[in-house]
Amino acid sequence: MLRWPESGKRGLKVTRLLRLGALTLVLLGTALAAQAATSNLNLSKSNIYRLTYHANIATGTQAAALLAELDKLGPMDVDKLKQWLPANFKRFGIEPRLVKKTVVLPAGQAGKEAAIILLSDPADEAKAVETTVKSSKSNSSD
Repeated sequence: MLRWPESGKRGLKVTRLLRLGALTLVLLGTALAAQAATSNLNLSKSNIYRLTYHANIATGTQAAALLAELDKLGPMDVDKLKQWLPANFKRFGIEPRLVKKTVVLPAGQAGKEAAIILLSDPADEAKAVETTVKSSKSNSSD
């Protein structure tokens, strides 16, 4: 029978290492889950508009196409944007029923560009506005 020298101390070290490894995995999993919970908002930017949207509403390509069209049309006031967007979602492959709330922040309120926020869950409005404003401030040299 093989015996490890000082098996009692070695067993204690192995147990501590296993516990530390398990704790590390739990903390890593928690951090990844928290990141996934907050990363469901995507941000796209054009010359005139900044678009924040849930990942289940549009792809990056759809958002870019929407912003390109809005750039061609030029600046619009808040009321006109709120009317134009739902009327044109389908043209860009965006399913209107997924957009539960549209928020438009005029230029100057959330940065130099007007901000459009498309929400699939209206409860996320505060987080989306915060994300949009934060992003605008971090890109203020654009």
